[in-house]
Amino acid sequence: MQKVILNAQPLTKAAFAPYGDVIEMPGAKHFGINLDTVERFHDLADVQVDYKDGGRSAISLASVKVARSIPHTFNLIERHPKGSQAFIPMFDSPVYTVVGLKGDKPKPEDLKAFVTNGQQGFNYHTGVWHMPIMADEIGKVFIMIDRAGPGHNCDEFTFAEHSFEIRDQA
Repeated sequence: MQKVILNAQPLTKAAFAPYGDVIEMPGAKHFGINLDTVERFHDLADVQVDYKDGGRSAISLASVKVARSIPHTFNLIERHPKGSQAFIPMFDSPVYTVVGLKGDKPKPEDLKAFVTNGQQGFNYHTGVWHMPIMADEIGKVFIMIDRAGPGHNCDEFTFAEHSFEIRDQA
């Protein structure tokens, strides 16, 4: 099996644009609400949902059951053909993710690794390949925004001849 090293680069709006949205306050549209006692950072991600056949937007919580640290090796990725999928950490530490371009079959050379600054979330656009969510401690929780409802909305792909290792940027 061929091992591919993916050096995680900082998650930025420009670098992540082909895959989705970075959810963060710096640079976002914002304005005061509630008699100007709260600052609203508005429209941070494009929540994409196929509403056909009873699909709807859903907000969920995802709690990490198995801790994973860097370097981390994997060979399974997934995509959601009927909607985007956003993860917003409810903790203040970096999160690693790997993404690949939309397409019927993911290509090893298309995978890119990113690491958040500890205060960012991310939204995978519809059909974007990505690794399963991970965190370095059991019990860390993410707010998850995606599509719920009937119909198949998760394709998994296991690379038979490749494994991927995420590392910090060299």
